[in-house]
Amino acid sequence: MARFALALAIGAFALAPVAAQAQTAKKPAAPAAPSKAQLERAAANLRVYVSALQSDKIPEAVKTVLFLCVYSNPFKEISEGTDKALAAKKASNTDPNMVVGAMAAVCGFKPGQMPAPAPKK
Repeated sequence: MARFALALAIGAFALAPVAAQAQTAKKPAAPAAPSKAQLERAAANLRVYVSALQSDKIPEAVKTVLFLCVYSNPFKEISEGTDKALAAKKASNTDPNMVVGAMAAVCGFKPGQMPAPAPKK
């Protein structure tokens, strides 16, 4: 038992400099806080996202892509990508239909993913 305690003490003593060094290592700088405008745009995009998931007018294929995208990616990236896509197309970022379309595109939705409509009887 004494040998085990001695080995443990020696191991702790030998590793002490490594632990101290790890504690003094520089931590990466925290990302800058978002501006008020960025937060407002992200909140607007989040409202559109939630409304789209609850809407009966949005196809399930689009809802699935949006949900999986938000599950797998930071919403910050999705929101910024959506705004960039809207700006590139000179589309309104206040029109929910345009925002959902841009968000779906950013999330990888392709129009070919839509199921074929059921034949009319």
